[in-house]
Amino acid sequence: MGLDAPIVAFSYSTLGMYYHSCGYFSRAFDYMHRALNILQLSCGDQHPEISSVYANLAIMYQETENNSAAILALSHNLSQT
Repeated sequence: MGLDAPIVAFSYSTLGMYYHSCGYFSRAFDYMHRALNILQLSCGDQHPEISSVYANLAIMYQETENNSAAILALSHNLSQT
């Protein structure tokens, strides 16, 4: 399928959530942002998984007490729908 397929982005977002639950926060954010970039490049801004990635990023930012980034991710999520 290639490195820019939506299924690869979904795998990166799953890895991001896994690393976040294990406490590896910087790696988790790297994977989530990589998933977001792949989806935006390969599918455009209206892909349904982009909304899910933004929502997960907001949760992750909130749990790491970065509330301004969480609000920014939620506002991006709302603008996608």
